[in-house]
Amino acid sequence: MRLRGVGRRYGLRGAWVLRGVDLEVRPGSLIRVTGSNGSGKSTLLRLLAGIDAPTTGRITARPRTAYVPERFPADLPFTALGYLTHVGRVHGLGSTAAVRGAEE
Repeated sequence: MRLRGVGRRYGLRGAWVLRGVDLEVRPGSLIRVTGSNGSGKSTLLRLLAGIDAPTTGRITARPRTAYVPERFPADLPFTALGYLTHVGRVHGLGSTAAVRGAEE
């Protein structure tokens, strides 16, 4: 996956959360994203997973990905396992395969 000049802001005149990100992640890579609160980590992960679109720049060669937030909203009717199973079903897995994948 490649990011070239990727930036993200919320709203037409909102502050930039990310700006000018160039990154290449090769298949099989393990990366760690660190930073202080408000530094754009979650925004970057949402862009990588395709949940949000960049305001500027391009993301290419994105593999099939998923994003599981660190914390679930209290009113979300899922456990973490239930959420992963649901996402598997949304992406076309049968019930048994979705449960097996979530458990892994």
